[in-house]
Amino acid sequence: MGVEKCFSRREDGLWVPRQQAKSLEDALRAVGLRPQALEQAIAAAKAINGRVTDAIREDKTLPDERVAQALALATNIPWLPTAAADDLDLASLRDLMLDEDGRFVPIHRDGEAVAVALSYPNDKRDAATALMAKGEKFRVQPCIATPRVIETLHYRYFVNTAARFDACIDVGDYSGALGALLIHACYLGGVENLYLEPGVRVGHIRFGVEGVRRHFRALPIERGEDPDLSNGTMEGSFGRLINLIVNDMRVRDVQIHAQGALNEEIPEALRGRYDFRVEVMRTVHGLKAVLRPYDRHAEAADFANLGLDPQTAERLRDYVEAPYGLVMVVGPTGSGKNTTIASLLFTTDAVSRSIQTVENPAELRVGTWAQHEIPRTAVGSEAEAQMQYEIVRGLLRSAPQVIYFGEVRDGDALSLAIKRVARTGHLTLTTFHDVSAAGTVASIREMRTIQGERIGADAFSSVLLGILSQRLVRRICRICGQPDEREETRSVLYEAGLGAGSAPRRALDAGCPHCFHTGYRGRILVYELLHVDEEMRDLITHEAPVAKLYEKMGNSLWRCGLERVAMGLTSIDELRRVVRIGVA
Repeated sequence: MGVEKCFSRREDGLWVPRQQAKSLEDALRAVGLRPQALEQAIAAAKAINGRVTDAIREDKTLPDERVAQALALATNIPWLPTAAADDLDLASLRDLMLDEDGRFVPIHRDGEAVAVALSYPNDKRDAATALMAKGEKFRVQPCIATPRVIETLHYRYFVNTAARFDACIDVGDYSGALGALLIHACYLGGVENLYLEPGVRVGHIRFGVEGVRRHFRALPIERGEDPDLSNGTMEGSFGRLINLIVNDMRVRDVQIHAQGALNEEIPEALRGRYDFRVEVMRTVHGLKAVLRPYDRHAEAADFANLGLDPQTAERLRDYVEAPYGLVMVVGPTGSGKNTTIASLLFTTDAVSRSIQTVENPAELRVGTWAQHEIPRTAVGSEAEAQMQYEIVRGLLRSAPQVIYFGEVRDGDALSLAIKRVARTGHLTLTTFHDVSAAGTVASIREMRTIQGERIGADAFSSVLLGILSQRLVRRICRICGQPDEREETRSVLYEAGLGAGSAPRRALDAGCPHCFHTGYRGRILVYELLHVDEEMRDLITHEAPVAKLYEKMGNSLWRCGLERVAMGLTSIDELRRVVRIGVA
């Protein structure tokens, strides 16, 4: 659905329905819900006496943003897009916090009129009651937003989690401090990892945001008498936090490395919503911890909004409708591989096709997929490969048509994905860690199973449909970004044939409050696609050099990134940080 067909944009960033839909069902169809998915959602809602929109959100048969659009169309209430909400600054409205649980938030005040964002139209009455309790005659002007948008605004502006963390540290409430830290990270925006890293006398807490680390706090470390810093006890605020995390992982002693998850220390506000996988490792200064949050309610990005060119998008959609074959998405950790595959799977009909997964972990929970997760206790052990095999053997007996093989890490997993799944008549999608699409072909040629057997170029090429290699580069802040008039940038673009009509920009070093003083806000995709036609299949089968594969591909990560630079979306500096010059 083109948003402009159903909505018109106001100057305040809200989108107003052009015409109210006759019913919620009509509105859901208008925003792209398939008839079979709508029928299933109606049946599910009746079964539990619930809302149709809740059933859709639980099964993820439609992106949450489109559910919000449908609710706006059905009620003729303005819609607040996620992108517009990201630009809001609600600091001046803190005195109007309406709900401790964050079900609705004020986003604008004009005299007695207060615009309130809510997920469900029926919440308007509760919002009005909350406003009346403020002692003034406010008038509610509702707008529809996704639950995620409202929760983020609530914690970002109305609950000062950073100050709560500091206060808990000051009084020695380390469990409360850890809870505040986790909430702050989950709703700060874009936090992929939390790092707790010890030094000699001070430990640092950092956030990994959009592929770059940001400093959050420095806390003191008090050492025991043992002169060996790596094995000595760590006390003080930092040591207490580390010890709390390790104890909650139920790990008795960390000699070198330990994996696990938080259990009891997940705060009530996040319980049932977020899981936290934890890596603990001993350094020369003591234990460090890396926590990675997983949002159980996360949803796939809308495939139409990934930023793919029409030809690449069409080819990927053709792949996912194929009766069998292998599709790979490759890149380093944190490059958005799983997000791309999930968004692609959402373009096919999960009601009429059986989609089954083997994941480690299942980051995105989807009601219409049969998802199988490798037990946490098996991850990283010799039993993991055997566990993958047992799951695949079991699900192949349950009539799957599309199989999402979360990640292939070694020759045994790849052999399983190709020979037991893709070559037995199933469409198989998987991810792989490699730097480029053509490089993936070269890597697979060298892979061996535990028994020393090669995968075989012929077996691989016979089922391969395509390999998408991708990276995420930061988008220049739209508020403080500056025109890039450097000769170096212009020269690179002209050499690539992109100089005419280009409008490159660069990030302001000091940034601004909108981008947290980084110069960048948000990320975009750069990619390359190795599409397998008969000529490419022949090159792979006969083990042609990587350069030949690139020549046949006709596209590269670098070229795609330069096109983004020419459009002013990212900078040449950011592209060079993420992508190797020239090829990958």
